[in-house]
Amino acid sequence: MRKQGLHRRCGAALFAFLLVMACFTVSVMAREDIDLDRSSSISVHFGSGSRDFSGVEFSLYRVASVSESGEYTLTGDFRSYNVSFEGLDSSDWRALAQTLDAYAARDELEPLREGETDSDGEVYFAGLRPGLYLVTGEQYTSGSTVYTPEAMLVSLPGEADGGGWDYSVNVSCKYDYETTPEKLTQIRVQKVWEDNGNESARPRHIYVQLLENGRVVDTVALSEDNDWEYTWEDLSASSKWQVVEDDVPDGYTVTVEREGRVFVITNTKPDDEPEPSESPAPSKPPDEPEKLPQTGQLWWPVPLLICAGLILVAVGLIIRRRRGDSDEN
Repeated sequence: MRKQGLHRRCGAALFAFLLVMACFTVSVMAREDIDLDRSSSISVHFGSGSRDFSGVEFSLYRVASVSESGEYTLTGDFRSYNVSFEGLDSSDWRALAQTLDAYAARDELEPLREGETDSDGEVYFAGLRPGLYLVTGEQYTSGSTVYTPEAMLVSLPGEADGGGWDYSVNVSCKYDYETTPEKLTQIRVQKVWEDNGNESARPRHIYVQLLENGRVVDTVALSEDNDWEYTWEDLSASSKWQVVEDDVPDGYTVTVEREGRVFVITNTKPDDEPEPSESPAPSKPPDEPEKLPQTGQLWWPVPLLICAGLILVAVGLIIRRRRGDSDEN
């Protein structure tokens, strides 16, 4: 009986040792700070299945800086745009990329880097600082098919497989394509308000600009009189069309998302109305087809929760052992 009790005490001591080691190991696995001085790179692949397109021009813009803890701050010319990184899912990130792409084109912002895809359909940008980057590409024509790269946002560093940070990010560019496009097309724009029905805060009208290949060709007013929407007719189908909101209302942020020939402009009024130039760390997208931004995730609670769970298990085993001793006595 004494030997059995000794075995149990040794087992409890061993378990306590493993518990301490597990907590120490998990704490080491917590996400480390971002190295803001580390040289980083982005490699963009553009192709269709097994076919790669060479000679496609891509531009790179640095949209935001990033802190060691993963918080974004709009930088450079992008500080003047009323956008937010808060609580975004993959669809929101896509819309934000399209929004910033249109503003960069309208305002003729100077890209940080430019490059063309090589014979493998890749373009490589090296020597970059950590931050959030906008990647845009020009249209590519192959035979009777026109391929239009989709703008995307890429964070440096990205999340590495198995934890840690990846300072050499590889992304694949999505694209739209159209075979033998019609000579003429139409573009429709719709306005959506996300302000909890606070109609009194909305302006009576907003102005929307239509861009053809990055140049403003028309401006229209949206209001209740036209149900906050407008349609342009008889537009050249071979051009790249975009829309932007000319002057975003105070206290609102903006995103512009395109689905086919329809543009949806959404004005959101945040509850706490944070400063537009600073935004909290973004939420993690549900999927990662393009290595979307994933900085700023909370890792510190993980080791605490695991340790707490192990402690509860240990307490349960100790109580069970004591009950066993009582039964034997």
